[in-house]
Amino acid sequence: MRLAVCEAPARMLAGDKGWNTLVGLCESSAPDLLLLNEMPLGSWISVGEERNAEALEISHQQHREGLDRLNEFGLFAILGTYPRFEGAFNVNEAFVWTPLAGLVSAHTKQFFPNEGGFYEARWFERGEKQFGIVDAGGIGVGFLICTDVMFNEWARYYGRNGAHLIAVPRATPVGSEERWKTMCAAAAIVSGCYVASSNRAGVDETGMEFAGKGWIVDPFGNVLAETSPESPLVTAEIDLSLVKKAQEEYPCYVGELAV
Repeated sequence: MRLAVCEAPARMLAGDKGWNTLVGLCESSAPDLLLLNEMPLGSWISVGEERNAEALEISHQQHREGLDRLNEFGLFAILGTYPRFEGAFNVNEAFVWTPLAGLVSAHTKQFFPNEGGFYEARWFERGEKQFGIVDAGGIGVGFLICTDVMFNEWARYYGRNGAHLIAVPRATPVGSEERWKTMCAAAAIVSGCYVASSNRAGVDETGMEFAGKGWIVDPFGNVLAETSPESPLVTAEIDLSLVKKAQEEYPCYVGELAV
């Protein structure tokens, strides 16, 4: 399987220039899997200090419109997240989409920041679906949505429970790139999985500036591919034999602590 990560425009909508550019990049690169960034469509609503029902509904609608058009990418599978209601809760849900199965839920974001530009704890709740692994053509995919990756015990959990790939869709600001790259590499090392991360890039209409930078990291923590403004979509091959090897070696084989 050939995997792609991207740095997508800070405010992308289905069918707009940024969307069509990304579709074109996929056509020319021909990956099998594409990881989109965290909640890739529309404005970054969590910039608001208070939850706003109208803004929330607009974000939900923009994502529904995008999800209905994922077939335009012509790929075997697309990975991403979108906002939806789970009862009264607003959750940020990770999915694996394929043309045959449609959306398959994998995980809802569990850890939320609460600071300037990122008041997610005021907009979202933890959903019931936690740390599931979804099959994508023989590749077991788990998600750590942005801040989730800071809690690396869950990367180790994925490695011990059959994952081959950990997807880390992000919406992270300029100046934080090395921190996120370090955490993605650490997640790969402790899990023996490939780790892929995509991010928003540029400034949206609220003034939020996102750093871009997507990475594909191998199961030993080596960065195989990294996006840039000149190369906003990059690819790498997923080698399952390398996952098996990494998960048999240090530190993955070290036993759990008995509490």
